[in-house]
Amino acid sequence: MPESPVHQSRRPADGAGTSAVPAIVSSGVGALGRGVGQIFFQPRALTGLLIVAGIAVYSPLMACEVALGTTVSTVAARLLDLRVRDGLQGYNGALVGAAAWAAMGVFWPATLVTVVGAAACPAVHRALERTLAPVGLPALTAPFCIVSGLLTALLRAIDAPMVPDPAPVSGATAWLVPEAVLTGESQVVLVDSWVGGVLILAGLFIAGWRVGAAALLGSVVGTAATLALVPAGQAAHGLGGYSPCLTAIAIGVVLLPPGRRAWVLAVVGSVLTVVVDRVFTEIPVPTYTWPFIVTTWLMLAVVKWRERRLG
Repeated sequence: MPESPVHQSRRPADGAGTSAVPAIVSSGVGALGRGVGQIFFQPRALTGLLIVAGIAVYSPLMACEVALGTTVSTVAARLLDLRVRDGLQGYNGALVGAAAWAAMGVFWPATLVTVVGAAACPAVHRALERTLAPVGLPALTAPFCIVSGLLTALLRAIDAPMVPDPAPVSGATAWLVPEAVLTGESQVVLVDSWVGGVLILAGLFIAGWRVGAAALLGSVVGTAATLALVPAGQAAHGLGGYSPCLTAIAIGVVLLPPGRRAWVLAVVGSVLTVVVDRVFTEIPVPTYTWPFIVTTWLMLAVVKWRERRLG
């Protein structure tokens, strides 16, 4: 006896249930990769996954916090009806997760901070976009800096255990300098590892040779400028290269038309970022990526002002 049309329509196609699971997993992995990749302005899943790998070689638990932060931030943005395509609402949450682990180094407290902070990022991002829209400036990683800065202040107020600052690295200057350059790439995600920096840089070159070249250029220029101010052992942690790395990508590749002017301004911006970073070291707030944000805003404002004057 033949089945009724209703029963026929409800029968799943052979293999439909099993094929749905890999599709969901692939979609989730792709969203994670794009969200993390957007830290460096790159909505490429493979780039993001290599960044996660760079974090994992330093700390697998930190990589878990980054993945959690990306996921929570993306879900929260979807609940607010914000655009989540290409990972645009995942990167700030990813950085919150990295900062929570870097500050605390204990899984469950860091997880709580990650969830709370990442969930707040989309609302802060939306408010910043509306505030900056009249002057034509992007929010960049400011939502992460604001949220993590407030959470860090709260943790210090309640005297929560915090990870101490790293000690200077010992060794020959000939090795400490390239180590500082590579670690500058990884310090964007608060990772103190030149191996992690190599993986991240590989992901950026996969995104495009200009992206990788700009990231390397920014870290080299930032490290060189920092070495004029601090000993090589202190600079080896890459703290002088990470914000210039982001500035160079933003100015040299993403936010300005490509060409010689963009590369020149990327170098200028990288040096200026180090100067701004020195100012932030004197302010009792976490520096995070504020030097990159402030420098990029300043340079974009100057470029826009000059273009208006020239008509």
